[in-house]
Amino acid sequence: MSEVFSRQSPSYDSRTLKRDEFELFFSQSAEQFGPVFSADDPDLTRFRNRGGKLIITHGLADQLIPPQSTIEYYERVQQRMGGAETTAEFARLFLVSGVDHGFRGAGPSPSGTQAALVRWVEEGKAPDQLLGQAKGNDGKVLRTRPLFPFPQFAKYSGAGSTADAANFVAATPAR
Repeated sequence: MSEVFSRQSPSYDSRTLKRDEFELFFSQSAEQFGPVFSADDPDLTRFRNRGGKLIITHGLADQLIPPQSTIEYYERVQQRMGGAETTAEFARLFLVSGVDHGFRGAGPSPSGTQAALVRWVEEGKAPDQLLGQAKGNDGKVLRTRPLFPFPQFAKYSGAGSTADAANFVAATPAR
C-alpha cells in the first residue's frame, strides 16, 4: 500500500482512495492533529481555573454531529469536573429542538448567546435560559422558545400562544 498521508506530504486523491488508505489517513491525521484540534478531553480544569465560561449549543436535528455525542461529552465533563452543579458554574449545554448543524430548520435558533456569555464573564450572571427565535424568510420573528440548560427542556404551560416563549416553563425529564 502506498503512503497516503505523511507529515511531509498531506495530499491524496479522494477519487482513488481505498478504504484501508482512508483508515490510515484518518488514524494518522487524528494522531497528528488531535492534540491541537480535539474536543473530547473532559478535563476542563485549566479552562475553569482561568475563569473560562462555556456555552455549548447543539441542534437536535444536526445531520453532521449526533447530538448524543455532545450530550455524552458534557456528561463526561460533569463527571470529571465534580458533578452537574460544579460544572454549571463555568459550562452549560443548551439543546435546541428542530434545528440542524447550522441552526436552520423549523425550530427556534438560539439568539443572544454571545451577549449571555459576555454577561457571564463580565458580570458573573450565568445564563439560566437562552431565547430561541424562529424567523420567516422576511426576517420577522414567527415564534420564540426558551432554551434551558441541559437536562432541562421547555414545556408548554398550557395557556397562551405556543409561539410565545413566555408560555413555556423549564421541565426536567424523569430519569
